Amino acid sequence: MELNMTLKGLELWKATGGFANEPHVHDDWYQLTLPVRGQCHLVQERHAYPLKAGIGIIAHPQTEHYFEIGSDSAVIVIKFRKPPLGSFEGVESRGGRAEFRPTQTFDPAEISSLFRGWNSILLDDVPEMLQVQETEMAIETYLRRMLTGQENGKRTVNPGTFIDPHLQRVLDYIHSAYTGPMDIDSMAMVAHQSRYHFMRSFKALTGTTPYQYLLNLRVEEASKRLRHTTDSVTTISYELGFSSVSQFYRAFQRVYVMTPMEYRNHV
Repeated sequence: MELNMTLKGLELWKATGGFANEPHVHDDWYQLTLPVRGQCHLVQERHAYPLKAGIGIIAHPQTEHYFEIGSDSAVIVIKFRKPPLGSFEGVESRGGRAEFRPTQTFDPAEISSLFRGWNSILLDDVPEMLQVQETEMAIETYLRRMLTGQENGKRTVNPGTFIDPHLQRVLDYIHSAYTGPMDIDSMAMVAHQSRYHFMRSFKALTGTTPYQYLLNLRVEEASKRLRHTTDSVTTISYELGFSSVSQFYRAFQRVYVMTPMEYRNHV
């Protein structure tokens, strides 16, 4: 079985239950092959790599490779083009192309959990642009951490810490326009930061991502309308910018552990 997800400059897929492909080359793609269960027999540049779960391998562009797995094995593949590599620092380059060591160690449970989360977002009926952008950056952050050994750079903010006025303007912007579409690049521009610096500093300040912050505002307003108006759930959903009623239900239940109608009847 194969499961495929395609993003801008990124491609993810998972193979289980037995899989084999033919020798092939990607002109401008890097391919990271990550066995998460069982074993994977991979051949790269005529060199055989018997990989087990937790040991991955990267194929650079224009490198011939192919692999085969048995019925009890599973492999996650992440392909990425050159643009995401701009976020990687401290890697060697050759001819303008980043060079990584061939084999990589990783946590099979971690990438399996991350893949399920990315899959649930990207295969949603109508994912929002901000949600997709955050997913892309989460994948790129995982790649950067894994391929360069850099950590996520977690930061904490003490209560009462001075808030960067540019970040405050981002919060004001979100609060004033949270019912409409938003994107990371616009927020980063308001914050006068790169998109990666912005994501880190926003989460350090608020404890959450811009998309989750946005959803929480929408859910908070929805709860007020459910209490104080007779507007239908569908009307509330679309007026607050949810991409679908089902998305509204999922977001509301995560916060209140009940459906919007149950909440309205309860209060």
